[in-house]
Amino acid sequence: MEGWISIHRQIKDNWIWKSNEPFDKRSAWIDLLLSVNHKNRKIPFENDFIEIERGQVLTSIKQLSEKWKWSRHKVSNFLDQLEQDTMIVQVRDARKTLISIVNYNIYQVANEKKDIVSDIVRDRLGT
Repeated sequence: MEGWISIHRQIKDNWIWKSNEPFDKRSAWIDLLLSVNHKNRKIPFENDFIEIERGQVLTSIKQLSEKWKWSRHKVSNFLDQLEQDTMIVQVRDARKTLISIVNYNIYQVANEKKDIVSDIVRDRLGT
């Protein structure tokens, strides 16, 4: 299978996403993709600011454990697997985990490019 799809972050507001069931690995991966920044920004952390780049999220094993309804050990193992498969890069310390999605910019086309693609599709469909 080839190609890609865009998933709007609004999916998190849908009833199907808000299930009380624990996440499976596929849902956890999609959640990471939906959670990372779509543009660079500074965020306050403790008494300082941290620059979080496009394709990154600052979180913690504890936060992901609560969100996905997994043990901390399972979260840690899953993130390690994603890193071993070069899907993410993670930097951990005792208080936080910075996760970077590998190739995020390749798979998540900037809005300007999406507008161009949308115009091309509309032209071809005659709408």
